[in-house]
Amino acid sequence: MNRPGTHIIPGASSAMRRICARSTRSRRLSGGRGFILVLAFAVAACALLAACSPVDSAGTIPRSGVRAPRMPHRLTVIKAMLFEFGENPLEKKTVSIPEGEYIFEGEDDIFLYFRSLEPLEYRVNHKEGYAEGAFQMGGVALARKDQWDKVEYPACTYIDGEDQHQKRLTCPLEPSFLMQRRGYDWESDFDAE
Repeated sequence: MNRPGTHIIPGASSAMRRICARSTRSRRLSGGRGFILVLAFAVAACALLAACSPVDSAGTIPRSGVRAPRMPHRLTVIKAMLFEFGENPLEKKTVSIPEGEYIFEGEDDIFLYFRSLEPLEYRVNHKEGYAEGAFQMGGVALARKDQWDKVEYPACTYIDGEDQHQKRLTCPLEPSFLMQRRGYDWESDFDAE
């Protein structure tokens, strides 16, 4: 029974039910969309953290066109070495080069690449007191003797690139690596070409 002054249009109640049903469905969808948004954000955050890993914070430089070695060379790290790199005073970045025999795995027009059998350890120690670390397979890249005066850093660490013909130079090694430390901390015949 209708109250005075109220007019019900035929089919209005079914229209109201449809609108309510759509509203409930869209709330459910927005909950699903919210979940997808949170999931997408989490994936993006993980990708960002991976991109900001201690290895990438070293500022990797890609080198393409790495080919198989034409002649044998050897590199032996007699005792493990630790090098600092980077210029930010708020964080101390280091790379640890493990001792052992390194395999001459490739060369390009500038560098010879000697692979470590153990992973290199990259570490960032932040001023706030926390540290980040990463282990990566790679080794030491040494510039050919005729390239020493043409490159800024004739010795660097490297990690693997996207494919087998690419390496990524990670940390330049101090000049002392080539000069004072040779014969004490490492030995190689790489410049006997």
